[in-house]
Amino acid sequence: MSTIRKMLLPDRNGSHSLSTAFCARSGSGKTTLLTHLVGEARRDEAFKETRFVYVSIKQEHLFGEDVPVVSTIEDLLKAMQKQPIVTFYPKDAGYYEEDIDDIIESMFSISDDVDGGIVLMIDDANVLKGFDSRGQPSPSVKKLTIAGRSKGIRGVYILHRISNLPRLMNGNLSGMVLLSISSMDLPYSKKITGIELDSLLPELVDYKWAYVDLITENIHRYNPVEAKNP
Repeated sequence: MSTIRKMLLPDRNGSHSLSTAFCARSGSGKTTLLTHLVGEARRDEAFKETRFVYVSIKQEHLFGEDVPVVSTIEDLLKAMQKQPIVTFYPKDAGYYEEDIDDIIESMFSISDDVDGGIVLMIDDANVLKGFDSRGQPSPSVKKLTIAGRSKGIRGVYILHRISNLPRLMNGNLSGMVLLSISSMDLPYSKKITGIELDSLLPELVDYKWAYVDLITENIHRYNPVEAKNP
């Protein structure tokens, strides 16, 4: 199975179809990398019927002008009927958590009708309540994390720090995508994943990135990417 499929494919039965975490400092190239990976997925036959939903509190994306931007659940569901990628911008950043919960519940309500599954990418998930080492995320986020695989919904949480991951993610992630990370995150990363990342830290510079396979406990290293429209 390719790395792209391991990190993004919403396979209802696959061992690698749990949630994926993108962890990197601000300005390290997360958006560029995510855009590239979604583009690669779109060129893979396995993702032919998959729907990608990108939610951004900062109201920015690099997917190109052809990707619709919506701000209501009704418009999101309508756009998903025809578009492989849809971007959601909250009308009010103060209600981001409520929007995320509503989107998750909506994805569950339509999941049986989306043959290729859904990839739900939540940017700046670290601003949501419960996203810290001792936190308890909302019931809807828990639902996505624990039950998403069975419904063909792949959660992708985009965060600034590995330590933003709540304990709920322990055992409910199948992979992490890492760019520049803080050395302060290494002990917590070891605690929740069981994988030693100290040797990786000095390599994640100049937009280099890595995929940490939490199922096989292998680390795959990659050179910087150039974003292309999916």
